Amino acid sequence: MYGLEHLLLNVFVLLVFLLFVPIVLEINTYKFFNEHKRSIHVVSAMLAITACLLFPIPIMDGYIFDLRLAALTIGGLYGGIPAAMVLAGFTIFFRFIIGGIGAIASVIVISILFILLVCMARSFQKASRKRKIVIASSLSTLAAIVAILNSMVLFGASFSILFLTLYGFTTLCTTAFIVYLYEVFHDHILVHKRVMRAEKMEVVSHLASSISHEVRNPLTTVRGFMQMMLQNEFSEEKRKEFLKISIDEIDRANDIIRDYLTFAKPSPEKVTNLNIKEELERTLHIVTPFAKMNGVEIQEKVDDYSFRGEEQLIQQCLINLTKNCIEAMPNKGRLTIETKEEHGNLLLVISDNGKGMTKEQLARIGEPYFTTKGREGTGLGMLVSIRIIESMSGKLSVESQVNEGTSFFIRFPLVE
Repeated sequence: MYGLEHLLLNVFVLLVFLLFVPIVLEINTYKFFNEHKRSIHVVSAMLAITACLLFPIPIMDGYIFDLRLAALTIGGLYGGIPAAMVLAGFTIFFRFIIGGIGAIASVIVISILFILLVCMARSFQKASRKRKIVIASSLSTLAAIVAILNSMVLFGASFSILFLTLYGFTTLCTTAFIVYLYEVFHDHILVHKRVMRAEKMEVVSHLASSISHEVRNPLTTVRGFMQMMLQNEFSEEKRKEFLKISIDEIDRANDIIRDYLTFAKPSPEKVTNLNIKEELERTLHIVTPFAKMNGVEIQEKVDDYSFRGEEQLIQQCLINLTKNCIEAMPNKGRLTIETKEEHGNLLLVISDNGKGMTKEQLARIGEPYFTTKGREGTGLGMLVSIRIIESMSGKLSVESQVNEGTSFFIRFPLVE
């Protein structure tokens, strides 16, 4: 029973130093771990060997058994030939410090194991998970058998069948179990890192496409005014008005590019009390020429309500939504904008009587790259609008019927 307790303690030590410690380091300090991978395996194996030697199974005076051979095998295979050399030398040195006749026997066994590790190290590094388990467990078990035979032949030690079976079986299973779990965790971590890298690349792609989509709105407005001034004669006052709007839109495009670095989670920085009537007037001043070009009539029933938000972001959101409604009515139609109070909230309703959406399309509103505009849309404008509304403590809901139109219901907490 005494021997069994120490054997189980050895198993626990190997699990901690050869499995738990490297995995924790790899998860939390991935870059550092990759740069010092072999060193970490060597240090972990040295600690495991030390702990095993400090809690051995005494067989006879000066002769002990433990699972240091399994630790040496795993550390040597994962660390490579230099690691195997360091670990073999360390094990022999520490065993001589403990002393006893078993120290000389340990030199013989470790030397044989070291030669086997040198022969198998490169093959192990390139092997599959299953082959790694076979190589590691075979080497550690073979070393355990050599140690037993060595003690019986040279030193006349005697062992019970139960101990021989238990020691050999524990060495085999512990080595196989540690190598298997390490490979599983390592593969899982690699997959996780690849997924994270792919997600980052996807975010970059979303940002690029979304910025292009958002900047196109003010540029389209500027182009429209420039084209109107080129094709028609206007009074000096009107031309100045158009130029001012164009400059404002160029400034807005510049602000969008600057602020879009916070695309994933828009965070209003200049939060003030906004008046929904004033914000809608600015929006309509911008989108009205676009509506007229598409034969869309704008009807509004807007009252003064105050809410908290950032002017730049709310303008971006309102232009996105009104522009989407206008584009949904290519053959004339009616854009309706209404505000009212509902349960202490500002309710803004933006509706069109365009082509509408099916239930399947409605369920995908806000998905990146989902659009009903074909090649002309990216689907990111709606996603941005939803994020902006949520960042201002608002909520957006959408109702739509095919060939009847779509309504956007936006709710913001009212400010007294």
